Amino acid sequence: MKIAVVGLFFSITMLPCCARSRGNVNGPNGVPNPAFQGKVSEDAYVDESNPGNYGGTLVMTLPSNPRSFNPITAIDSSTIWVTQGLIYKALVDYDNSEQHVIPGLAKSWKGSADGLDWSFSIRRGINWSDGHPFTADDVIFNLELVFDPKTASPSRSLFVQSDGSLPKYEREGDSEIRFHLLEPNAEFLIAIGSVYLIPKHKWEDAYRRQDFARTLTVETGPREMAGLGPYRVVSFTPDERLVLERNPFFWKIDRQKKRLPYIDRIVFEVVPDINTMALRFAAGEVDMLYLVPPESVESLKRGEQKGDYRVLDVGVSFNTTYLLFNQDTGTGNDGRPRVEPFKLKWFRNKKFRQAISYGVDRGGMIRTALDGRGLPLYSFASPANKTWYTDTTAKYPYDPERAKQLLNEIGIRLRAGETIARDDQGHQVKFTIYTNANRPYRINIATLIRSNLSRIGIEAEVQPVDADLLTDKLSSTRDFEALVLGWQTGAPPDPVVSKNVLMPGGDQYYAFPKQTGPFTDWEERLRQLIAQNATEMELQARQKSFWQAMQIWSENLPEIDLVASEYFVAAKNRIGNLKPSALPTYTYWNMEELYFTR
Repeated sequence: MKIAVVGLFFSITMLPCCARSRGNVNGPNGVPNPAFQGKVSEDAYVDESNPGNYGGTLVMTLPSNPRSFNPITAIDSSTIWVTQGLIYKALVDYDNSEQHVIPGLAKSWKGSADGLDWSFSIRRGINWSDGHPFTADDVIFNLELVFDPKTASPSRSLFVQSDGSLPKYEREGDSEIRFHLLEPNAEFLIAIGSVYLIPKHKWEDAYRRQDFARTLTVETGPREMAGLGPYRVVSFTPDERLVLERNPFFWKIDRQKKRLPYIDRIVFEVVPDINTMALRFAAGEVDMLYLVPPESVESLKRGEQKGDYRVLDVGVSFNTTYLLFNQDTGTGNDGRPRVEPFKLKWFRNKKFRQAISYGVDRGGMIRTALDGRGLPLYSFASPANKTWYTDTTAKYPYDPERAKQLLNEIGIRLRAGETIARDDQGHQVKFTIYTNANRPYRINIATLIRSNLSRIGIEAEVQPVDADLLTDKLSSTRDFEALVLGWQTGAPPDPVVSKNVLMPGGDQYYAFPKQTGPFTDWEERLRQLIAQNATEMELQARQKSFWQAMQIWSENLPEIDLVASEYFVAAKNRIGNLKPSALPTYTYWNMEELYFTR
């Protein structure tokens, strides 16, 4: 389950022709290549989807280079999309189509009535992709990794209990792991499903040497990256492509007892610009698109019959687009404040953020940047999330006069003969908004924000930059004033998965990550409600605490949520078992089931 971003050239294994110029032109031949190895596990997972055919190479795209091949520390989308589910697996999995937890490397589990004791039975007879046996010791090793704060795993926050402690765990025999919690965790299965396992026999030595941060990088050799997912790494050429091939030891079979996966190889072409992705798909160079950009939906639809593909509307996205101000009070490596003090004073003022929210035209964003396909947002959860969305939050309809009134209340006003407002110390109200250079619709949204804010006397410069640089600014250097970005929801789309984002002090609470306090009254109340949501066991009680949290969120605006787009994907007609979802990874969350029909 996924939580809501250059290295050396690897040695290359020659591939059967996959015709870069025309996508995957080689079809299924019924013979798995590479061939499967070893015996089918006695505890093999039996997949109930339609049986498929062996063979072929599936060509897809990534918006940026993976920053590593480490599923334990991954925070950026490209790394998550290729490691979590494809190369590595967890004890439990998630069915995007039915939207419930399903068995993974654990064939079964039990939880006590009070939610404090859990046991997981691990499948026997499974091997890593290098042929080495998978055991309960591997699970214990991964729990040690995730629970160690020095590892900086985003999953750790899902396990932290209200007193700051972590669950106790132990191995029972060769195939059982037991946990004891001090308090109920409403979604303990989600936490377990966020731990994508890596092999102890490969990485324990590096961890004991306290050198784990330099493992599983993009420079790590493919033979070292043993996993339990349906595919393993063949090669990675930065800024060009990542090639995966079948894991010959994979532990799933279909209902005819044929081993999975069906497709021999996956090629991810690194294509930073999503409009270029759409053009390459239309030209037949790509087999599936995880996102059809809003401006390309109609043109791709017109080419469906000729191109032998489908454009599929999977509904309003669970993902969100937001505007964020840097409220970090810390200093950089040079000892200077991360944000100029007078600007920090603006950004940390609730009325300033509310004024900005009133001053941006969400309807205009939907009409222009999203081609009319989307809904306005005023809090974290999208209306697509039927279980967790609430309409009882503060709203900010486009109202420039109300924005000016709020700014005036905090001493920001236009002076006679000037076009840029000044604060009560005489500083002009200016800041820079960074956003993804490879996301035209985000650039359009940021540009519209600039235009909107100019009408209330605020000057915003829009600066599109590389996605990797944005990730560094968010999680490392903190060198920014404002950002327009988006959240990718987790699967499942539960608040527990986003705990690290929603809770002040969390690693991904990007207004002010890793804040240790003191917290304002509203921040402390938000922290309490998010923690309460994670420990309550009844859905209605969890909804109540989350909805209260969203009322605080929407009133105080640690980020200014803007829009949720309608989500479209596209795929060639000859891909079998396609079950597109508005949850990640959209078109290939069930990759081991996919096959070519012809």
